[in-house]
Amino acid sequence: MKCDWLARLPLRLPHSRAGLTVGLSILVALAPFLFVAALLAQQWFAVRDALVGGEPRLARLLGLREAADDVRRAREAAESALAAAAYAGETPADRLGTELQQRLRVLGDAAGVSISGSQVIDGKEENGFQQIVVAMSFEATHEQLQQLLQALVAQTPAVFVDNLVITSQRFRADAKNRLSVRARFSALRQQP
Repeated sequence: MKCDWLARLPLRLPHSRAGLTVGLSILVALAPFLFVAALLAQQWFAVRDALVGGEPRLARLLGLREAADDVRRAREAAESALAAAAYAGETPADRLGTELQQRLRVLGDAAGVSISGSQVIDGKEENGFQQIVVAMSFEATHEQLQQLLQALVAQTPAVFVDNLVITSQRFRADAKNRLSVRARFSALRQQP
């Protein structure tokens, strides 16, 4: 039996060598295709992972796109409210102080108060706004003071009363119901 096996062995080797050569030739010919297929598979898996990881971001972006009109309307409303509450930052603060002082004098004259003095004072800067402050002294009756304060409410941009010191002028005979008022008014300016 041993001899029988040995006798057949040399006949199989040339046949195996031919099959091995053909197999290796096919493998060498297919190697570039297998390499390209492996690269494409790797890229496909990478893209799939990126898409799966990006789905939450994509959903947020799509939600923002759907809410764009609401966001735009809210922004316009906020800008309108800010314009009613504060001066724009492009105008210099000293010019705004002078303008506020003139507005207060016009309102005081319209209310009938007797303004004895006014001065623009440096205000503080805080939270993106600069305060424009005007100190003013005047005499008025109760009704005139009330009329002036009510006129301030309608001002745009808003004018605030920071400090109000009221004293009665009882010591003067001609000053019946007259008040001596020292006030600090302020307005806000957006920081540029």
